[in-house]
Amino acid sequence: MKKMILFAAAAIMAFGASAQMSLVKDLAKKAASNDPMELATALEQIEPALTNPESAGDVLTWYTAGKAAFGLYDQMLALKSLGQPVEESEMGEVLIAAFDAYQKGLPLDTIVEVDKKTGQPKLNKDGSKKVKTKYSKEMIDVMIGHLGDIANLGNIYWGKEDWANAANAYGYFADLGSSAFAAANNVAQPDSTIAEVRCFQGFALFNTKDYAAAFDAFSKAIALGYTANNISVYHGAALGNIVEALVKDNKYNEANVKVDNAIKMYPDNSTFYDLKGYIVENEKGNEDAFGYYEKAAQLGPDHADAQYYYGRALAIKADGIINAKENENATTAELLPKIKPVYEQALVYLNKAVQLNPAMNEAQGLIDKIKYLLYGE
Repeated sequence: MKKMILFAAAAIMAFGASAQMSLVKDLAKKAASNDPMELATALEQIEPALTNPESAGDVLTWYTAGKAAFGLYDQMLALKSLGQPVEESEMGEVLIAAFDAYQKGLPLDTIVEVDKKTGQPKLNKDGSKKVKTKYSKEMIDVMIGHLGDIANLGNIYWGKEDWANAANAYGYFADLGSSAFAAANNVAQPDSTIAEVRCFQGFALFNTKDYAAAFDAFSKAIALGYTANNISVYHGAALGNIVEALVKDNKYNEANVKVDNAIKMYPDNSTFYDLKGYIVENEKGNEDAFGYYEKAAQLGPDHADAQYYYGRALAIKADGIINAKENENATTAELLPKIKPVYEQALVYLNKAVQLNPAMNEAQGLIDKIKYLLYGE
């Protein structure tokens, strides 16, 4: 079977939507075949309909594509079980495409009920049109029947460090495995399983640098009680990357909203207070950020970053005393009583940071600078 790149962006063919839908209806018959070559042909030929704006908005298009893809996957799996040579990478590609098609088709599966006598839409009591679905039950049943396959595929992609496909596979499993549809079919997955899969979805997304989606996946895992695999570190790092980019573009309001929401949801997370301090420091200065760094250090006694940033904030505060206008003519003897307590407090936190993370060179560098200033060491 020749190699396929399924559902890639294809040029819209030079015939209209009615012709596209006519093609889809013809291909729907092939999609019901048990012949792998027929199914593969249906998948290739339906590509233009997936990009045509009109046909892409019709559930039949996605239903047909998904049915052909699931059918082809099942046929390939059967061949593999019989010891026949099957391209495993192609199997994975087909399964991802199948889930993708059905997921895109489900929201489109609404058919307005029509009164047979009048030809007018039937109405609900509130005046809205009555709708029903035509393909949803079958699509959901088929996806549920392939839950184990998509979870296993996620693990395969993870092993290959194909992070984007791993994230897709894990996402499909977690979305469907925790859905009302799965519960109704007695195949809903335990919260502990969903949480772990969400965590690995987050890791995969983090590796693709889709930090917003990674943060969302980690949040869902944490909401289900997941605490393993340093998830809180990666959770904070995902938001940190988002905030850093926003601050770089001077989008302080947007950065503040994201971090304030995170603090509201996770009020005991020291990393989020550090991020708040980072935003405020860049926008307004150390004095306004000081309280956030202090709060982070209080919440994270075992977090090297939290200890470092508060120690750094104290050092900057002492530097500010030295550079204050009222002290511009002060002697060292006059300044020392003012700055020594602040610098020494800074050393407490900076030393703790190095103790927690001996590789934190920036903290050690600041320690050396303060010691030289105070003690000439």
